[in-house]
Amino acid sequence: MNDYIYNYTQALNYIHSLGKYSNPPHKDLTKIKFLCSLFNNPQDSYKIIHVAGTNGKGSAASMLANILCGMGYKTGRFISPFIVDFTERISIINNYKTDDISREDIIYYTNKIIEIFEENNVKSTGSMPNEFEFITLLAFLYYRDKYCEFAVIETGLGGRLDPTNAVESPLASVIMSVSLDHMKVLNCNTVEEIAVEKCGIIKQNSKVIFYPLNKQSVLDIAKNIAREKNCGFIMPDISSLEISEENLNFTEFKYKNKNYKIKLAGRHQVYNAVTVIETIECLFGDSYKSVYNGVKNTFFPARFEILSKNPLVIFDGAHNMDGIAALRETIKNLLPGKKIILICGMLKDKRPELILKEICGEDFIYKFIAVPVDSPRSESPENLMKYAGKYCANAEYNYNLRDAVKNALSGINHDNIDNLNNFAVICFGSLYLASEVKKIINS
Repeated sequence: MNDYIYNYTQALNYIHSLGKYSNPPHKDLTKIKFLCSLFNNPQDSYKIIHVAGTNGKGSAASMLANILCGMGYKTGRFISPFIVDFTERISIINNYKTDDISREDIIYYTNKIIEIFEENNVKSTGSMPNEFEFITLLAFLYYRDKYCEFAVIETGLGGRLDPTNAVESPLASVIMSVSLDHMKVLNCNTVEEIAVEKCGIIKQNSKVIFYPLNKQSVLDIAKNIAREKNCGFIMPDISSLEISEENLNFTEFKYKNKNYKIKLAGRHQVYNAVTVIETIECLFGDSYKSVYNGVKNTFFPARFEILSKNPLVIFDGAHNMDGIAALRETIKNLLPGKKIILICGMLKDKRPELILKEICGEDFIYKFIAVPVDSPRSESPENLMKYAGKYCANAEYNYNLRDAVKNALSGINHDNIDNLNNFAVICFGSLYLASEVKKIINS
């Protein structure tokens, strides 16, 4: 091999050099299927639950993996993006704990893949992967080599042409909340067009489990595709759903006369959970104890995650219309009476002017602080402040995230506010912010 990779930084640099959207599989999955075939199709070595959707994929994938682990199966979980470290994307669940792939294994598999590519002249055939295709292939190999019995695989973008769709025969295709996002990359203009892309993971003679709060037009599309492919179609019966208690630490609910408890905050997470419950029930029958423990023990970072209790600081990855609607309702339900300081960094292609309209005009918003995101696609803090300022009189920007967070906290005192408990700081807008905000709060 020409250039052996010796350390983790070199491995990541190589992977990132492939480009996020370079060498795309424009029309079909020929390229990723060819690359998998060079390794004897590792994705066929274990049973797969395939998860697509605009929102809720990561939470659902984590619940599913925890349940399968509790049932005694060695289970891989593939998600994107990561919050703190790249290794979070590829993990194996053990005893409700997430064991991420080691940095040493990232180095090993990167070299292994490069070696096979060189042996088969992949570059000269025009079949070099982009970044996500490479990561997907690496995950498929890792789960095979670690003797996983199951893998819960989350799509990256869309579904129909997503590299994870090299999976030919999943046990089930789970379609979560579908809404407008990544429209340019997916070449879609409507939620119905996006639904077609997401439902592209549905395979012949499989099972489809469908999130219960999607638009009727999206539901119709999913049902039609499932019917065409001779799939069983299951959607939770939310008429049997009753939320008994909800707070910042947990939510308790009853579904089909059985009690459940989740750590993940917000009612949208309850709907994610019942989708997961139906998935396991259709595959395994009544597995109440495993399901109860699996959803109860699931934690997923950057989803209304409490970073500090006093003062109260929360991070939420809301970055599209459905996500911001869920955030707004969660604030209303779990933080009644509190004044909210929003810290927001967002990407240009997320339509921030529309998203901020959905939350900044609420009476509970005390202040809005715009910050940059460490991405070439970042919307400028000045523009974010301008969009928010149409609805929130107390809007400002800061190009230094650390200063913005610290000023938000110290500003509560500076504004002569007597009771800190009346306030909460909520950071949102892009998952790219999560790692840095955590570091700032913990420093």
